[in-house]
This record gives sequence, C-alpha cells and structure tokens, in this order.
Amino acid sequence: MIYKAPDFAFEASPIYDAIVIGAGAVGIPLAVKLARKGLRVALLEAGPGKPRQASQALFERARAVGHALAGLHLGRFRNLGGSTAFWGGQLVPFEPIVFEERPWVSPATWPLSHDEVARHYEEAFEIIGMGDVLRSDEEVRRALKLPPLEATETIQPFFTRWARETNFAVAFAEDLKSMPNLDVLIEAQVSSLSLEGTRVTGAMLTLPGGRRVAVRGAQVVLANGTIEIARLLQLPDSAGRPAPWADNPWLGRCFMDHVDIFAGRIEPTDRKRFSELFDNAVLKGIKYAPKLRLTAAAQKRDQLVEISSHFVYSSSISESLSNLKILVKGLLRGRLNWRTLSDPLGILGSLRFVVPMALRYIRYRRVMNVADRGILLRLTSEQRPREDSRILLADTRDAFGLPEVLVDWRISPEDLETMLAFAQHLKAYLEGNGLARVEIDPALLERSASVIEAADDANHHMGGARMARDASQGVVDPNCQVFGSDNLFVAGAAVYPTSGFANPTFTAIALSMRLADFLLTKEKGAGHATAS
Repeated sequence: MIYKAPDFAFEASPIYDAIVIGAGAVGIPLAVKLARKGLRVALLEAGPGKPRQASQALFERARAVGHALAGLHLGRFRNLGGSTAFWGGQLVPFEPIVFEERPWVSPATWPLSHDEVARHYEEAFEIIGMGDVLRSDEEVRRALKLPPLEATETIQPFFTRWARETNFAVAFAEDLKSMPNLDVLIEAQVSSLSLEGTRVTGAMLTLPGGRRVAVRGAQVVLANGTIEIARLLQLPDSAGRPAPWADNPWLGRCFMDHVDIFAGRIEPTDRKRFSELFDNAVLKGIKYAPKLRLTAAAQKRDQLVEISSHFVYSSSISESLSNLKILVKGLLRGRLNWRTLSDPLGILGSLRFVVPMALRYIRYRRVMNVADRGILLRLTSEQRPREDSRILLADTRDAFGLPEVLVDWRISPEDLETMLAFAQHLKAYLEGNGLARVEIDPALLERSASVIEAADDANHHMGGARMARDASQGVVDPNCQVFGSDNLFVAGAAVYPTSGFANPTFTAIALSMRLADFLLTKEKGAGHATAS
C-alpha cells in the first residue's frame, strides 16, 4: 500500500522484517522481491509520488567542487521510481574482465566473481518484466537478419537491451499499491539511522514541518542512490552519536562516473549497410541498440580501461523528433506527456519523416535515424578509481536540517590514453570494413588536456561505499553488509570497486536480487517463516 508519510499511523506500525530506504531502480525491485517472499517490508521514499519541482529543488544546492558534474543536479530524482521516471532504460551486464584483477586500473578488486553476479542477471530481467528478452547477441542478429559484422582482436560489436517499461513506479504499480505486507511511504525523508550498539533498529524520518518519527525494522537496506547513501552513512545516528562505521577510511571515497566525450565525426561510405548494422531495433517492445566496445584482450595487452562507443545522429529536427517519439510512445501506453506539446510546429515539421520511419519500423523493426547535420562518434569510458574523488558533507544545511553535499569528482589524465587508442581502433575497424570514414578529433590525437576538461559525466554515480573483503579496503562486505554493523546493508552502485563502461543500473538490480536472497536466509534463520 502507498501512503503519504505525514498521514501514516506510525504509532501502529509494526517492527518490519526489512526497511528499504529509496524507492528507485534498485529499491523497488528489492522491496517487491522481499515482500513477494513473505517478509513485512517498509519502502521509504523521500520524494512525492510523482516528480515535482519543489522536491527536486532540495538537490540544487549540492555542489561539485572538482570536475564539473552535471548529473549532481540533472541525474538525481526525489520521487517514487527515482531516476527511472526519466532514464532511457538501458540494461547492460558487466563484462567478466570488470571482476578480474586489473592492477593497471585499480589495486581494488571485486570480492565477487563474475559468475556470482551473472547468475542473478536472469532474475533481474524477470522481475522487471523482461523474461522474454533475447539473451544472446546472436539471437538478436538472427531475428533481425543482419549482415555479418565480425569481432577483431580490438573491437567487439554487441547489443544493449532497454527496459520495456522504464518507469518502475509504473512497472511495479500493482505490487506497490496492493501488497498487504508492503508499506510504501512517500515524502518520508530519512534524516538518520537509529542504533543500539552495532545494530540498526530503524530509520528516523523528518517529515514536512519538522516532525520526527521512527520506523523500526530488523534489517535495513540503503538503496537511495550513491550520493545519498554516502551522505547518510556519514551522518551521526538519531541520538547524535558517531556511527560505528564513521571512521572507515573508504567512506565517501573513490566516487566514480563514466567519462563521456565526442571523439570525432563519422561519414558512412556504405549508408545502407551502416544503417542495417547500427540502427536501433525493437522486438516485442524491447529496444536493442547496436554498439562497439574494446575487447578484453586489447585492454589486457595495452593496459586500458573498459570503453564503448555509439553514434550520435545530429539533426536540425532532433528535438521535435524526440518529442514526437515520446508522444506516440505515451499515447500507445494510455499516457499523454504534455511536455512534448510545447513545440507543436516543430512536431508538425518533423511529420515528413514519419512515413519512411514508420515503414522501416513496420517492415524491419528498425528505428531510422535522421542525420542531416552529420554523425558524431561518442565514447563512454570507465574511469580509474581515485581516493581523492570523494562525496563530502558541506557546512551548510538543507530544508530538513541535513548537511548538504559536496562532490569532488576527479578523473585520471591517463584515462585519455584509452580514449585515443579506442578511437584509433574504431577508425581502423569501420574503414577496414568499408562502412565509414572516421575523422578523429585533433585535440584527442594531440592528447590535449582539454579533452578531459570538456568530458561529460553520464549520470552514473558509483562508489563511495565500495565492496571489499575487510574494512581496511572498503565499506561493505561481499554480502553488501556495512562493516561495523550487524544488520545494515547497501544496495546500488555505491558498492562498486570498479565500474567497467556499462550503465550501472542492471548490475545494481542483479546485486539487489542476490542481497534479497541473503536477507531472506538471514530472516529465516532468525525464525521468520518465509513463503515459498
């Protein structure tokens, strides 16, 4: 059931089996799985049921004091569903090399193997309603009858999958509204954790107007996003005392994002084949996006980080086409997005492309790209973790009386070598296959520092509570339990020691499914009889 926290009867609430803080891409699937298995769960969301400007304004005073971090304000959302109300829904599993020892990337390594995480990707697909997704790239190629495009020693073609329903507040609406053992509290800002020794007894909420109330639970999971997780872990407990984990030297450190740059321009030489190979496809409502990545063999040989590429099609009507796509997609789902109607003349002007786009989609299930202003080469790179890249608390306070956030994001200059090497490999690959000519950005060829200075973040916040085998190397153990606590866990990309190039969300969901299994076993051992 969904309740507004200011109206909820806290005095009559039970001691929950689990409290999940944060109702976003990770918190919702985690809470739903636990509730489906019979646990009594409280899911706490700081924001309202739908995005509101007043709620988002609480993030505006957060500051980036290192490299520019647009996602500090544009990539975080206080509402039921969190960032899933706005993201594209890209789902990319981590490659095995991310979990291997890579001393040229970081002395830190994952205390989990790829297989220990990969077995939960299947459940992650199932729980978000994508059990019918094509698992292998070869299946996608056969379904689309694509011409062959072979991998080389340096370049690997692959597909990313995109969620059928991107907004998890919608995808899980029936569970959130109807499950009798799941209480969803919106407008429930957690201001501190309540502690008895090393055991977290619950969460203290500060409600609009300043009223403070407690929610009690046997297990507590932080799933409220990388930056908010790091902030909450650094705060005193509800009695004003330092938490047992407060002196962990890794808390808030090794903050990461993906580093995005425009690396050059693309001029197709075989436009038909280029389009066949690289236009997005939609099969049974699931989008498959063709991309290229650097192979693990090349990374090991040349000591490079993980990196991938995609093409950005620049068009004079790109915004209007985007609004038209959103409008049609919403109407097909019975929802009208009024924002798309802000430029009706632009939408009308883009209608001349609708017929060829519709015919290509109907006949081939491919999404035609309009590029009258050219095609740009976009790279998304892993970054080497740095101890001085940090999430900190400011001296100023927000409307709830909590310290505001400072993020000091640092990017290592040597990451530029990966970008240049990959761009050169892509040029050889595309030109060698007769697909396109590639003009690499001269600044990148010159290894100019301006390339890193102009790099964008990807709204993919990671690190700050990294996973390790012991507290001397990280904040949480391989089960995502916070060192120094008996029952506090972290779910999400905050636990990543390294990141690879992939969007972090899918692996975070898979890890939350793994964490749910651990919590269910823990509760069963404590005497709670879970449902089968």
